[in-house]
Amino acid sequence: MIYVKGIVSFLSNKKLPKSKTYMKNKFVSMKIIEVTKRFSTTGEEYVVITCSFTVSMDEDYACKSLEDYNGKVKPFLQKYIKSLIYRVEIHHLNYLRNSEMKSTSRMT
Repeated sequence: MIYVKGIVSFLSNKKLPKSKTYMKNKFVSMKIIEVTKRFSTTGEEYVVITCSFTVSMDEDYACKSLEDYNGKVKPFLQKYIKSLIYRVEIHHLNYLRNSEMKSTSRMT
């Protein structure tokens, strides 16, 4: 498994979230950092949600080093976030062994 930490920003036309936890499941944990209301040129209101995230991705045989996973994080997150992602910052990439997976799930 590959462990990734970073920040993601995406657009939403839904109401403001009430909880600080945007999503938490076996593979993705996202906590809201900032919510900003904005208006489009047509006057339509939308919300920009910025979250810190941790992701556990399966290893890919085509990736020879950790840096090769940089391009795989956004498509992985897009499966869970149905809105338009416009920014992904990756702060940390690491290989995750089976023994480390249990302790990591307790931390997030």
